[in-house]
Amino acid sequence: MSDLTTERFILRAIVKSDAPAFARLCNDEELARNTARIPHPYTLDHAKGFVAYAEEARASRTEFTFAVCEHGDIVACCGVRAMDGGTHELGYWVGRDARGRGVATEAARAVVAFAFDTLGAREITAGHFADNPASGRVLEKIGFVKTGETPDLFSLGRGGESKTVRMALRRG
Repeated sequence: MSDLTTERFILRAIVKSDAPAFARLCNDEELARNTARIPHPYTLDHAKGFVAYAEEARASRTEFTFAVCEHGDIVACCGVRAMDGGTHELGYWVGRDARGRGVATEAARAVVAFAFDTLGAREITAGHFADNPASGRVLEKIGFVKTGETPDLFSLGRGGESKTVRMALRRG
C-alpha cells in the first residue's frame, strides 16, 4: 500500500525504526487518557510491541495504521481496522506539540477516504470519551454523526472504564 498524502502531511506505514518516536510521543498522560489502547507510562518496549502489531496487522490486512508525518517527523497516528460486516473503525491520536492545528481532522479525512476507496468499507465507526469533546468535533467535521450509543470502554491510560460517545459515517 502506498502512502497517503494530504495538504500538509504524509501518512505512511509504521516501521521498526519508528519505535523511539512512538515511545516519546505516547508517554503523555493526556494522550493515553484519551485512547483505549495506550497505557501510561508508555515505554520503548510498549512502542516496539505496537510497531510489531501494526506491521503484522497491515500484512494480514486487518488494520492499517499510519504514522502522520510533517517535515519527516511523526506528529500523530491514525488508522482504521476491519470489523464485522464491512464496517471499519477509525482511531487516531495527536502528539502534544501538534495539537490544536487540525492534524487529526486532516489525517482522519485521508484515512476515511482510504477505507472507503481502497478497503471497500461500507460504514466507518469511531468513538471518543465523553469528557473529550474535541475528538467528537474532529469526527463531526468529517461527516460522522452520533449513533446514540454511549457504552463504557476500558482505557489502559485511565486504568478503568469511561463513558464513550459512538459515531458513524456511511458512504453516500
